[in-house]
Amino acid sequence: MIDIAISAAERRSRKLKRWGLAGAAGLVVVLAAVFILRLAPAGPSVSKANLWIATVKKGPFSVTVSAPGTLVPRKIRLVTAGAPGTIQEVRVEPGDRVTTTSILAILSNPDLGDQVIEAGARLADAQASLISQEATLDDRLLTLEDTLSQVESEAQAAGLKAQAEKGLLAEQVVGSLQYTRSRLTAASLAREVSLTRQRIADFRKNQAAQIHAQRAQIDSLKAAYRSEEHELASLKVRAGLAGVVQSVAVQEGQRVVLGSGIAKIAGMHALKARLEVPASEAAEVALGQPVDLTLDTGSGRHLMAVVTRVSPSVQGGTVTVDAEPKGLLPPEARPNLAVNGIITITTLPDALYVERPAYSAGGKTMTLYRLIHRGSEAVPVTVRFGRASSNAIQILKGLGPGERVIVSDTSGFAGARRVRIRG
Repeated sequence: MIDIAISAAERRSRKLKRWGLAGAAGLVVVLAAVFILRLAPAGPSVSKANLWIATVKKGPFSVTVSAPGTLVPRKIRLVTAGAPGTIQEVRVEPGDRVTTTSILAILSNPDLGDQVIEAGARLADAQASLISQEATLDDRLLTLEDTLSQVESEAQAAGLKAQAEKGLLAEQVVGSLQYTRSRLTAASLAREVSLTRQRIADFRKNQAAQIHAQRAQIDSLKAAYRSEEHELASLKVRAGLAGVVQSVAVQEGQRVVLGSGIAKIAGMHALKARLEVPASEAAEVALGQPVDLTLDTGSGRHLMAVVTRVSPSVQGGTVTVDAEPKGLLPPEARPNLAVNGIITITTLPDALYVERPAYSAGGKTMTLYRLIHRGSEAVPVTVRFGRASSNAIQILKGLGPGERVIVSDTSGFAGARRVRIRG
């Protein structure tokens, strides 16, 4: 085979072609790598519809505590049996509204009717005895007063006679013996007048004492009669308080004794909210703090209230807090109605805050996912929290105003350096 000599220019041209092809191949490899990297996922992918995203805000921040509870009556009356007997009829059920005079139940006790009749007879007999006694004593008093009148007349006549004989004694018209006899008779009659007056005074005192004793006995019999009547009337058990029947403790045919519980009545117009505050959040709850109550009636009705009592003890992980509503209660308010209370602890005038993320706590540090690239991706960021509220939390470090973060549960992609957000 004959070798053909290649010129230097041809060799340079071929060399340049090889370098060009190699460069083009390298560029293709680089472009392919970039394209593959762009197509590769940046991390876990989640749907935006499954996320709760909140925006960091700056301004006044209210530190609140949320607590569920119920409306409870400030006044509860336990209605008891005023007399022993058998339940003949029960007229109410739990939930019924009653007035003070509403009959809750009717008891039967035939003996009470007989006792009332006997007590009435004793009272009538005592009253008749008083009338008879007063008439007898008045008659005796009249007799004494008539006797006094006669004695006074005789004493006056005897005194005048003795006085006249005294003047005639000097003229010896009347003997001294006769004068002495007349003087002694006048003196005796004067003593008789005094004694009769004393007997009348003593009799009046004795008469008053006897009448007083008889009237005291009548008053005692009247009280016994009224007691028997009240006991008989108590067979109709009345509510004694306007409100709602909370419970009924008896049934027809049941035998009850004096003081047995019949029903429990809750007052309608004096209700308060009894809230159960988590013990971990109750330290700052104090008297006088405002409370926003939401009634669980489907209407979203709100009531403003104020904290009036904070229990000193923890029961079942919660602290009981009473809140007194302000103003008139709405018609739908009733005992045992569920409510939710938002207690305002304090308000920070200028703070950075965000809706409270899942599992967050005041004073702690937590990793949140901050949205980037117009919300198409999210990256982790360490955030330090300050004061916590029922539905928001203060941010001390890690985020700025206007930034958006995922506040729903992120345990599904925890630890990922980048999260893609679809939709």
